[in-house]
Amino acid sequence: MQIGCTKKLLDYLKIQAVPVDTAIDPLFSWSANMIMVNQRRTIVVSNDASRYAFILYGIKRGDVKNIEILLLEGVRACLETMCFAPSIIEQYFQDCGEQVTFSKTANRSVVAGLNNVCEHAYFFFNRYSPEVLLQRQVIRYLNTNFLTVKTTEGSGYVHISDKFSSDIEQKYGQPLFRCKAAVFDVDLELDSTCHRRVLIPLNCTFREFHNVLQTLFGWLNHHLHDFWIERHPNGRLKYTLTGFPREFEEEGETTKDDSLVFLHDVFPQYREIIYNYDFGDSWIVHIRLHEIVDDYDKNHPVCLDWEGEAPPEDVGGRYGYAELLGILKNPEDPEYKDMMEWYRGSRHQLFDLGYVNRRLRNW
Repeated sequence: MQIGCTKKLLDYLKIQAVPVDTAIDPLFSWSANMIMVNQRRTIVVSNDASRYAFILYGIKRGDVKNIEILLLEGVRACLETMCFAPSIIEQYFQDCGEQVTFSKTANRSVVAGLNNVCEHAYFFFNRYSPEVLLQRQVIRYLNTNFLTVKTTEGSGYVHISDKFSSDIEQKYGQPLFRCKAAVFDVDLELDSTCHRRVLIPLNCTFREFHNVLQTLFGWLNHHLHDFWIERHPNGRLKYTLTGFPREFEEEGETTKDDSLVFLHDVFPQYREIIYNYDFGDSWIVHIRLHEIVDDYDKNHPVCLDWEGEAPPEDVGGRYGYAELLGILKNPEDPEYKDMMEWYRGSRHQLFDLGYVNRRLRNW
């Protein structure tokens, strides 16, 4: 596998570059640069054909001796994040070779693309974790940018992830995707039914799962959240995943960053967990594992079924929502006009399965 490095990175690695092999298909060639993010050395690596990228964050001198292993691990993480079939992943490594060679960057076009990826990488400075070098949890976010491509009508734009997927498909054909996924029954505690059934790859983080749940309920991610994984026999929380930093943990409670824990780390060991959103309104969502799917043929979530509307943000919790519904059903109520005006300004939308699945397609 050819890794084209900038002079800055080559100097840091203290590696003598070999000549660039221009005969290598850009699909099998990657380029790398080193930048500073949060005062930490960060290596940004992108594919020469599609700019699909990954991040090594907080590199130190002691990590240099393992740089080849780290780079190969990063490329594999990209392929796995895309949910490519295991047979395609193994064929890719056979075709590009698992022996890493370091060259200078291939050409100006590749350097321009790499610089663009580096600029994009700065936007996610608050998502990087010092606990790990390979930032698997940001791979999907990092590759949501657009790429200019030539078309029969001139030029157009395509998501970097879609370009990477298209390149792999042209090389290896179908079936392109195959991964382990899970079907969850998701129920919001209300006086009425509010149910969603969703199929989602197990290689996503709980932070990404949080975003999926926001889409399923039409919420706007305005508030804090956490996941309650396990309780002590006395009912106190034992194992929690959180989306915000805590100064300390409660005695007997283990708290982890939900962006660093993947669904496959929790399921199927646990069959039911709780998602707690908006600590003021306190929305309690029961998430029950329905089944594991071993050969899911997509790389994104799909809402399979639904029943009942979800409440809007900031309505005052379960009882505030019940009060809102009661007022809106009675135009003669003295508060009807004010509440209707508030509801229209809440930007809340009624559930539309097609719209939700289009949003989940680009999660």
